[in-house]
Amino acid sequence: MRRLLLLAILATACTPRGEPAAPAGEPAAARLSEAEMGALTAAYGQLGAALGRQEFAAGLVALDAAAAIDVGDPALEYLRAAVLAAAGREQEALAVLGRLDAAGSLLVPQAHDFPGLVGPALERLAAAARARLPASPSVRAFTLADRALIPEGIAHDPGAGTFFVGSIHKRKIVAVERGGAARDLAVADATNGLYSPLGMKFDRRRGSLWVASAGLPEMQGFVEAEHRGRAALHELDPSTGRSRARYPRESPGRHLLNDLVIAADGALYLTDSEAGEVLRLRPGPGAQFEVVAPAGEFAYPNGIALSDDGGVLFVADFVRGLTAIPLATRRLHTLPHPRGVATHGFDGLDFHRGALVGIDNSAGGGRIVQLTLAAGLDRIVAARVLEAGHPDFHIPTTGVLDGDSLVYIANSQLRSFAGGQIFPHERLSPVQVLRLPLR
Repeated sequence: MRRLLLLAILATACTPRGEPAAPAGEPAAARLSEAEMGALTAAYGQLGAALGRQEFAAGLVALDAAAAIDVGDPALEYLRAAVLAAAGREQEALAVLGRLDAAGSLLVPQAHDFPGLVGPALERLAAAARARLPASPSVRAFTLADRALIPEGIAHDPGAGTFFVGSIHKRKIVAVERGGAARDLAVADATNGLYSPLGMKFDRRRGSLWVASAGLPEMQGFVEAEHRGRAALHELDPSTGRSRARYPRESPGRHLLNDLVIAADGALYLTDSEAGEVLRLRPGPGAQFEVVAPAGEFAYPNGIALSDDGGVLFVADFVRGLTAIPLATRRLHTLPHPRGVATHGFDGLDFHRGALVGIDNSAGGGRIVQLTLAAGLDRIVAARVLEAGHPDFHIPTTGVLDGDSLVYIANSQLRSFAGGQIFPHERLSPVQVLRLPLR
């Protein structure tokens, strides 16, 4: 059920790789209106609420509403199959997956999304989808042999050529040098107060590595009373891993600092997924978190990016979709998009040459999507899937821009736990980090 609920709030869709969803200057009828955007957000909210209560019939009604608005969204059909399977309607679920197969969808059915369907029929559909995938443009950047890392965040120091990868399970950060050699940079201890590392960014201006960390049940040493809902932002020395500063999130309620981006003036913008907030912090003695978007504006904000001119913040949320926040006004604006291009499930989010690049790890094995924005950065005019169903994919999470490439975590293996314990070694894989050209 947990996996199905995640699918409910993470479902995302775009058109096949290499085929733009709608060109710039598309007719207004091909674009969702403001009213339709609001109705779509409401449908996603109703869907998540229904599935949280295991009310599958109500979930299917919400899916019908979303599909009627965002016509042509294959991920909504994938989710429909998952809901039908969870409701014990296996033959109907297989029929939906069969229609997706006949339509040439790039979504590869995953056994963990359809536990009740595991068998020859599902295997045939998955094999047919895999055979249909275009050749992958991604190449191997590096491999980390430790299978129990469970990585989520990645950062890059372009001067030194070093990559930094955070381990949710082992509560540490690994530095990978230009030649591929890996070493532990920082490991959780009493001096740094590190929880599970999530979003990370290298700060050229300060020569620092910024890390958002949160107390997660998947981390070693987790104690419910001590760690649940705790989060902090860390400034680390990128050479030694020593702590330069730690900014705990101390306001009432639970917190989960998830991702961050650094502005040209040195301010950091962060998503707090548990609180549903977007925050700003200006580093320095006595610095405090400032609320940019208060709790209630977002359901679960995750990836965050900033336009090249520093004027617009973009936030990925699992109900609202993609939201633009002009920093001059801080007025939230959900980005309208071409019909059939849902935007409700990106994990990692980056801004690159007038487009948002999002990593979708919800439906059908995972995809990387490029969303071209209008000149005013106020709407999406086209979508293109750059990568889908790569054989290394096992819940891809976040990436970091390296020139005109995205270097990203392909197999985080995030849900590799049972009964509070990580899966045994033989059920896990070495961590694969891939490089995807964006031009």
